[in-house]
Amino acid sequence: MLPHKHTKEGVLNEKLALKKLLTYMKSVYKIPQKIKGLSDERKRKPIPLFNIVMPVLIFLMLQYESFHTIFSAPESMEKRPKNCIRGKIPKVDAVRDLLSRIDPKEIEEIHAQTIDVLKRNRVFREGTIGGYVAAGIDGVELFSSTKKSCPDCLSRKNGTGKTEYFHRSVVCMTVGKSPHVIFGQEMLKPRDGSEKDEGELTGAKRLIRRLKKRHGHFADVIVADALYLNAPFINTLKECGLETVIRLKDERRLLFQDAESMFQRDKGRKRSFRKGKKSIEVWDLSGFEIDLTWTIS
Repeated sequence: MLPHKHTKEGVLNEKLALKKLLTYMKSVYKIPQKIKGLSDERKRKPIPLFNIVMPVLIFLMLQYESFHTIFSAPESMEKRPKNCIRGKIPKVDAVRDLLSRIDPKEIEEIHAQTIDVLKRNRVFREGTIGGYVAAGIDGVELFSSTKKSCPDCLSRKNGTGKTEYFHRSVVCMTVGKSPHVIFGQEMLKPRDGSEKDEGELTGAKRLIRRLKKRHGHFADVIVADALYLNAPFINTLKECGLETVIRLKDERRLLFQDAESMFQRDKGRKRSFRKGKKSIEVWDLSGFEIDLTWTIS
């Protein structure tokens, strides 16, 4: 039987790692200082904004699943990392009230400034995969409810016929070597009347253009699933000077059939290798003529 790894030495190392992280956040990225500059629209401010927002950020980074674990449950006193909460411990309602009043644009600007520092410090100078900075893009559903909603909620019918409200966004983040950095997130928007809510591809194009405008050449290659094999999206990447790797899973596509036919005639290069129990073949062929005016039906 293997010994339990959660030793006193392990706990000490965790505390040292957290202390190092907090020091780095303060000295390099100035995040605590920027949090203190957030607008506070509360009428009554019994607890300073910083004493709520900074612990929330830390606990999100530590992947705590519930604010109740930290701010309400009696045992939270034992679970709180030392020095993350000083003074009076805020109640969950106070945390929710403050977070609901913070302007998301201010948070987005802090995040964008953090990406600027990463670029300035050349964190990705060696790339993330094969010397290139590769970033994945995909849609993420944040939460859903049949009872609670807001003006920015998307909506759909669930299996029982009830209207379900949800938020969904498109996220772009690095893939490959650590650190895994989220470059940006774009919320999908609802539409009035009988029109369908905004789709993932629309949000993705808006996100790519925004990242290009704000950060310049933020990545070399964008990696995406089959949904993104779409001419307007690929053209957006080309306009922004980005290459792309997109999964092609529909064997009915002419592009797939064309490639398969050429590979069967031993065109291009082919390499086989094993990864665990999987046998993988890599085919390399250039010179395809692709019509970038089509879209997925």
